[in-house]
Amino acid sequence: MNILFHKMRTGKKGQITAVLVMALIIFIIAAFIMVNSGKPKIQNTRIQNAAQAGVLAGGSSACILLNNMANFNDSMVISFAGFSVMMEFLLLSYTLDYVKLLKVSHATLIPLNYAALTLTILGFEGICLTIATVLLMVKGAFDSGNAIYEMIQELNDDLPKNSRNSARQYAFSNAGVDEPKIPFSKSGCADAWEYSLLETKFDEFMRNLPITNKNDTCYGTSTLDFNWDDSRTGHIVNNKVSVEVAPVAKLNLKLVKYGEVALGPGRLLSYLSSKNDLGVLYPMVVLGVALAAIVIAAIYATSALAVYLGDVFSTILQSAAALQAKATALCLSCTTCCSNPFTSAVCCPCASIWCPIATYYGKVTFTFSLLTPIAYDYGFMMLDLFETNPPDQIPCFALEDGSCNGKHEISVKVTRVTNPPSIDYTIYKTNWLDQSKSAIGTVEGGSIFPPLQEFDIIPQF
Repeated sequence: MNILFHKMRTGKKGQITAVLVMALIIFIIAAFIMVNSGKPKIQNTRIQNAAQAGVLAGGSSACILLNNMANFNDSMVISFAGFSVMMEFLLLSYTLDYVKLLKVSHATLIPLNYAALTLTILGFEGICLTIATVLLMVKGAFDSGNAIYEMIQELNDDLPKNSRNSARQYAFSNAGVDEPKIPFSKSGCADAWEYSLLETKFDEFMRNLPITNKNDTCYGTSTLDFNWDDSRTGHIVNNKVSVEVAPVAKLNLKLVKYGEVALGPGRLLSYLSSKNDLGVLYPMVVLGVALAAIVIAAIYATSALAVYLGDVFSTILQSAAALQAKATALCLSCTTCCSNPFTSAVCCPCASIWCPIATYYGKVTFTFSLLTPIAYDYGFMMLDLFETNPPDQIPCFALEDGSCNGKHEISVKVTRVTNPPSIDYTIYKTNWLDQSKSAIGTVEGGSIFPPLQEFDIIPQF
């Protein structure tokens, strides 16, 4: 036993040290190779994720806008349908009032019944008020349709801008930018908190990205870059991440107006027939759309008729005034003659004829002196309005040209470039290959007309 311990104490020492040193060197070299070969793969995954995140974000932004456009378009269609129904009721009311006025006028103007005269004036006022209501309905429909179409156009204008901005934001956020923070000379817990609040250039870049996007008005395919430097064992390496976005393009929209619906309501009727929320108004809506041309003609006819009646009333007024003046003169002459006992036998019959005639035409003059300005005022007011807001130009709905077949594409390409592309460490040479990944998505599933609010992003990766 003593001999064994003696050999152990006097044997050769340190042989394992050389083995451990060699193993450590090999391990360090292997770790170095693993890190430097794995880092490009990680970056490659990151930029792929960045491109896909950009497509999903930009496409989702476009989906929101397209669904809102479809919603506004649906509102415009329903407004137009409601306008058609209201015009049917108003024109029916106008026709009934017109027939009633003719009946009352006959009872008034032939025997000159003063009781019926009041009804005549009130009846004509009622017709004029109906015309004024038509006027306000046309103006309201015109202004409302234009306002809704302007909102659709604003959303359409925002399509490329919002989809591009959202794609950029999410692409850079997921691109794996690993810019180091600037060195910090202070120490301590309070200083560590202060250091945690310091921004890198990339933090500042992301904070100012909304401003950058706002100032960049290129809403077609555009590219934005971010550069930063880092130190790698004494070597300064410049890194650049580029994000290229081809956003969702604006839709080519056409505004369909009332006059065009009148010429071909088939497409609109097929859409309205699919609506299940019109209830008992559905037959009236369908009739109003189908008879749009007749409704337009009737609207114009009401204003033209008011002016025509004004002309007729003016002619009657002038003739009645002239006959009244002549009959009044003869009445006065005969009345004077009748007061003379020597000529009364001849003149009194004359007075009994001309004095009632003078009274009759006095009533006629009085009646048409009230009706003529009313007819002219309402008639010319209608015509003046229709010159600026023609009924056949009322906006009804926005129609997509169909060139994209309901599919709106967005693509994002993320590229990372390192310069210099390689560093020779004698025992190992790093290679930073240019990395580029693209992603494409399509916004589809909905439609602007007929309005279908089911747009969604379909990624193609």
